[in-house]
Amino acid sequence: MITVIPIQDKAAQERFCALCHIPYRAELLAYGAYNDENRFVGICQFGLDQTGGHIHHLEIPGTEDAADALFVMGRAALNFIDLCGGKTASFDGEVKGRDALLRRIGFQPDSNGRFTVSLDGFFNHPCQHHDC
Repeated sequence: MITVIPIQDKAAQERFCALCHIPYRAELLAYGAYNDENRFVGICQFGLDQTGGHIHHLEIPGTEDAADALFVMGRAALNFIDLCGGKTASFDGEVKGRDALLRRIGFQPDSNGRFTVSLDGFFNHPCQHHDC
């Protein structure tokens, strides 16, 4: 089972970013994913602005298969964005090789190839957005 919780300590966020080889951005919010042994298995850095929500990083510290952790963190970030009034969200991180994961989370490429999602009613029936 994967547990996703907010990373409230910026020093911890910076440390987890280093473990995942991504830039630490203090202005962003972050979620951490943990496995059954309470071992850190991933981080999601995201933010909100006047245009909506933006997921900037969705990463794991190693090469192990952590698709479920990435999925749960992505959905948790979208839920937070939705609860804060964001109507849309985009994935602003590295897309290469992640099409299937991003689509599973709920993103679709727009006409410019940017992965976005409308959050209007998204969480009313979340399984309608992918094969649960």
